[in-house]
Amino acid sequence: MLLLQLGIVLGTLVLVAACVMAVEMRRVQDAAFDEVATVARELVVLTEIQHAFETQHPETIIAPMAKMAQQVSGVDYVTVADMDGIRLAHPNPAMIGKQVSSNHELVRDGQSFRGIEDGTLGMTLRVKEPIWDQGTVVGTVSVGILQSKTRMKLADIVGAFAPWILLAGALGTVGAAFASRKVRKIYGVDPDQVHGMLQAREAVLYAVGDGVIGVDEHGRLSLANREAIRLLGLPEDAEGRMIEEVLEPSMVQFLRNTSNDRDVTENVLSGERVLIATRREATVSGQRFGSTLTLKDRTELENTLRELRGQRGLTDTLRAQAHEFTNRLHLISGLLSIGEVDEAEAHIQRFVGPHQSDGVQLLEDPTLGALLSAKLAVAHEAGVELRVLEGSHTGRDWVSDEDTVTVISNLISNAIEAAGDGGTVQVQINANGRGLRAVVEDTGPGIDDTAQSKVLELGFSSKRGALDPLHERGIGLTLVDRIVRRRAGVLHFKASSLGGAMVIAAWPLRTRPAGWPLPEERR
Repeated sequence: MLLLQLGIVLGTLVLVAACVMAVEMRRVQDAAFDEVATVARELVVLTEIQHAFETQHPETIIAPMAKMAQQVSGVDYVTVADMDGIRLAHPNPAMIGKQVSSNHELVRDGQSFRGIEDGTLGMTLRVKEPIWDQGTVVGTVSVGILQSKTRMKLADIVGAFAPWILLAGALGTVGAAFASRKVRKIYGVDPDQVHGMLQAREAVLYAVGDGVIGVDEHGRLSLANREAIRLLGLPEDAEGRMIEEVLEPSMVQFLRNTSNDRDVTENVLSGERVLIATRREATVSGQRFGSTLTLKDRTELENTLRELRGQRGLTDTLRAQAHEFTNRLHLISGLLSIGEVDEAEAHIQRFVGPHQSDGVQLLEDPTLGALLSAKLAVAHEAGVELRVLEGSHTGRDWVSDEDTVTVISNLISNAIEAAGDGGTVQVQINANGRGLRAVVEDTGPGIDDTAQSKVLELGFSSKRGALDPLHERGIGLTLVDRIVRRRAGVLHFKASSLGGAMVIAAWPLRTRPAGWPLPEERR
């Protein structure tokens, strides 16, 4: 293990040294290029050199000036050539009057050159500049520094920081050995075994079907498995952020609860999901390190239970109606047997009464029709008169989805519960290619101004008893509100002409058409 750590440290040092050398080499070369470029630019603007090309022997003027510039600046050579490429100045006087050894075509065209080329003195970093005289190129200047000198400077730099590299290697080795000992003390395993422990932890954490999140003692999200991310709709960077930033307020309140119970289970709402959440305190040797939250999706279970309750209620209703119908038949049979035909007919008319399902026939959508028929039976069993207003209508281009069923079912159930025995609920549903508009009214106590600001809060319910757990009630309207907002619609409350509350839910089919919803329904 120690050899592995030493190898990592040495490998890192070699990599760092190579990177430093590359950077320093680039810096030294850039400095060399800047130096020779400065000399070249200073020479080409000298009027003495520019006018010398008009004389018969320009080399007698240019050569001394080039030599002086070379000596003062410390560059390795300064070469001046005319438009024919004949040298007029060179460090070696024997080269004056001969053709230049490198290509000056671009420079004679008025362009500058910066690069590394092989010349009479060897490989040099050079800069070439054109000499202008009254807007015309009359010659070229080439200034250079030997590449071997830049490498010597680099060697000096490396020698200067090499001791620091070695010192860093020694400190890194000692630090690695200390860290290894610390890890072994904390986890009871060597550092190379920690990876295996983390893999096992991740495998267990992500293999469970429930959502699991961890929160440290400061309220920061420390872990979240894939199922928790899906159920809570967490962002990818949720881990490490405060729970107030990534979780809904109801979930934050549940986690922040200072109850003395170590294990607390409640029903909570996340988005449009009903979840069973269990909070457990995380303690080690009596010290608290935060809490964990286990989440189970109750939505599908709730849907199944709701359907089962509906079927059971419908069965009980049909059984009661069958018993009542038998009694009525016996009464009618008795009246007919004694010749009271008129009285029997009157009883038949009273028994039949207004046909409650007439309004249902106005809805061409089979899903809504079936839903309202079931609600009629539920309302009758509860002693509530449920009316489907004549203005109700669904167009042929309308198809109900799960959102429609959830919203209308919750609104009608709440209205039936609010109206109570002997009360009345009336429903009007209009749905077509523009969207859906559902109005539900009841004869219940209504919703006062104070309750209107709280009725959509999770867990708020005027029906909760003292022993009812938090969030066991008060989920329906919160869920309706979230669905309506997701569908870019409105949910509006006001007083009903029946004496109770009127709830209006509306949303467009796709996007908001002009004038939809009605202005007085916007909130």
